[in-house]
Amino acid sequence: MKKFGTVCLTSALIVTTLSACSGNSGSSESPGSSETSASPASSAPVESKSPVAFTIVHNQGEYAWPSYEKIVADYNEKSGNKATLKYIPAQESESWLQAQFIAHSEPEIVSGTSKFADAYKNGWIVDLLPYLDEVSPYTNKPWKESFLPGLIESAIDKTDANNPRLFGIPTQVVTVNLYYNKDIFNEIGVAQPPATISEFLEVAQKAKDAGYIPFSIQNSMDWNLGWLASDVFGYLWKSRLAELDTNGSGKVEPKEWAEAVLADKVTKDSPELREYLRLMNDLKPFFNEGFNSASWEFEGIFNDGKSAMVLNGSWYPNQHQQGGYPVNYGVAPMPYLDTAYSKFGQDVRYKYKIGSTPSFAVSRNAKDNKADGASVEFLQYLTAPDGGAKVLAEDLNLIPVVSDVEVPEILKPIMESFGNDENMGFHANEFTPEQKDRWLKKQQEFLAGKATADEFLEDFGKNLKKFAEEAVKNHPEWNAEQ
Repeated sequence: MKKFGTVCLTSALIVTTLSACSGNSGSSESPGSSETSASPASSAPVESKSPVAFTIVHNQGEYAWPSYEKIVADYNEKSGNKATLKYIPAQESESWLQAQFIAHSEPEIVSGTSKFADAYKNGWIVDLLPYLDEVSPYTNKPWKESFLPGLIESAIDKTDANNPRLFGIPTQVVTVNLYYNKDIFNEIGVAQPPATISEFLEVAQKAKDAGYIPFSIQNSMDWNLGWLASDVFGYLWKSRLAELDTNGSGKVEPKEWAEAVLADKVTKDSPELREYLRLMNDLKPFFNEGFNSASWEFEGIFNDGKSAMVLNGSWYPNQHQQGGYPVNYGVAPMPYLDTAYSKFGQDVRYKYKIGSTPSFAVSRNAKDNKADGASVEFLQYLTAPDGGAKVLAEDLNLIPVVSDVEVPEILKPIMESFGNDENMGFHANEFTPEQKDRWLKKQQEFLAGKATADEFLEDFGKNLKKFAEEAVKNHPEWNAEQ
C-alpha cells in the first residue's frame, strides 16, 4: 500500500505516530536535481550573494517528487542558492538518517524520522524556535505569523516547560476524519455521513444488513482504533476537566493524569472507563473480520469498495489521488459521543484545535557548513502561502499549515471542523511502554470476547499507581505532587 508524507498521528490527539503514513514507492532512485526551471510562486527578490549549496533529504513517495522538485526549483530561482533533493525510501529513512548522524554526514535539512527530540539531545539538529521571530523574505512578516493559529504551538516540545524547543517545521495539518463510501451510502439510503455515535451505529447496521463491512479498522497496533478512543475519551472525561486540570491549561496533561491516579481520582472503577468499554462492545459487530491482527489491509478494504466507512488521516485525499483507488469517497468529521447514546455525551461536537508534528529539521551540518541561514530560508519558502504551501495544497491535496491558501474542495469539510476546543484525551493508560502494551493486549482480548469488562478493568488497575510513580520519576521536570 502506497503512503505519502512523514507525518504520523500520536495518541495525544491524535495523534500518534504517524510514520505509518509515510510515503514510499519502493523505488530507491533519486528524484534528481532540483535545479530545473519552474514558474515562480512568489515575488521575493533574489539578493546578490554567493549561492549556498545544501541538501534536503526526504521520503515522500514517487508521486510527490515533481511537486517537491518544483518547490526546490522555485526556491533556488528566488534565493540564488543551490538546494538539491535526496530521496530515501520511507522504510529505510529512520535507520539511514541515524547512520548519517553518527557519521556526522547528514544533509543540511533532514526529515523521515520520529526521533527529533533524541536528535536534538544528541546535538544533531538545531532549535528552530528563535527563527520564528525573523522576518520571512517571502511574506515580509515574522515567520511565525504565516502559520495557522495554534499550529506551531502544537509542534513545540514543552517537556521542559521553562525551555521549550522547536525541533522541526510542520508541513501539513494532521487530523483524523471519517471517510465514507458514497455509493454504498446511496444504496442503503443514507444521505449524509453520521455526525454522532448514535447515527454511526444506525448507518453501520444498515451497511451490515446490505452485506457490506460497515467499518474497517486495524487493532494490531494502537493507533487506528486509538484515534477513535482518543476522541471518545475527550467527551467521557470532559465533565471532570475542572477537577483534573490543576494548572488551568484547559486540558489534562500527562503530569496531571499521574497526579490524579496517585490521588485516587482515576481508578479502575472510574465510570468513564466502563462506558468506553460499553461503546467498544457495541461497535465490534461492525468491524471487519480479523481486525485484531489486521494491518494496512483495513485501508485496502475501503479502497476496494468493500466497507462503508473508515477512519483515516488528513493525508488520505493525497493517497487516493496518488493510488487512483476506485472508491467514490466523501469526508466528514469523526462522529462524536452524543447524549442520545451516553450520559457522558454532548449535544454539539467539539471543534478541536488543529495540530501537527515536526517534518523538516535543520541539522548541525547546516551550521558547520555555514548553510543554516539558507536552510531556514528554504523552510520559510516551504511554508510560504504563495510558495511551497500552495504547491502542497494544489498538487498533493495536503492541508497547508499556513493561512491564506485555498484548499481543494475535498479538504474543506476537514477545515470546517477546526476550532479552539482542547481534547482532554486519556493518558492514564500509557505512563510507561509496558503499561501501554498491556492496555492494547487486554483491549484485543476484550474485543475478541476472551476477557470481560471486569477482567479488563482489573488488569488496568493492577500496578496503576506504580506506573504513575514511574512516570513521575522519569519526568522530574514535571515537579508532580506524589
